[in-house]
Amino acid sequence: MPASSPVTGMYLTSIDGVSGYVSADGRYFIVGDMLDLASHSNVTEEFRQATRRSLLEKVAPNESILFAPAKPKHTVIVFTDVDCPYCRKLHSELAELQARGIAVRYMAFPRSGPNTKAWKTMAAVWCSSDRRAALTRATRGDVVTAGSSCSDTAIAKQYALGQQLGIPGTPMVVLSDGTSLGGYMSPNKMLAALDEHAAARK
Repeated sequence: MPASSPVTGMYLTSIDGVSGYVSADGRYFIVGDMLDLASHSNVTEEFRQATRRSLLEKVAPNESILFAPAKPKHTVIVFTDVDCPYCRKLHSELAELQARGIAVRYMAFPRSGPNTKAWKTMAAVWCSSDRRAALTRATRGDVVTAGSSCSDTAIAKQYALGQQLGIPGTPMVVLSDGTSLGGYMSPNKMLAALDEHAAARK
């Protein structure tokens, strides 16, 4: 549903995860960010953030795979692909992230799409009785298989969500308030970014 924008006759909307502006008659669509030079704010990113927050609020906790320290200081949502090199790198640093108080909540986004090797592997991971162990094996390149009763419904739902969010690649790190931290970053850089974000919200 298009939302009003600061410019008369232009409405802010998202088509297939791409944010932009549509004319009142629906004929023209402009892709790009609108900046408010008076407030030094990015109007379009604020819209994207609100959209992400709204969509992420609908995700039940049991739909994700959580790796968390005993007393988490921060929680990030990571859209991951078991065949993505930087996703594997991030996962290999989980112990370092948890040592810094960062919990990681994984969502599936096999970039290759439906009925591919990564898609089937991630479906098997989400069907596993021990999802965390299965995800770790899969990111190491081990074969993870599922029984004949395994469904890819969870992967399809999360993949569709990623498309709605306009995820450009993996890993994609977002926060529950809709803020995007972008792609892979080292444990120290992630902690610094999370601390800065938390301080800005106080």
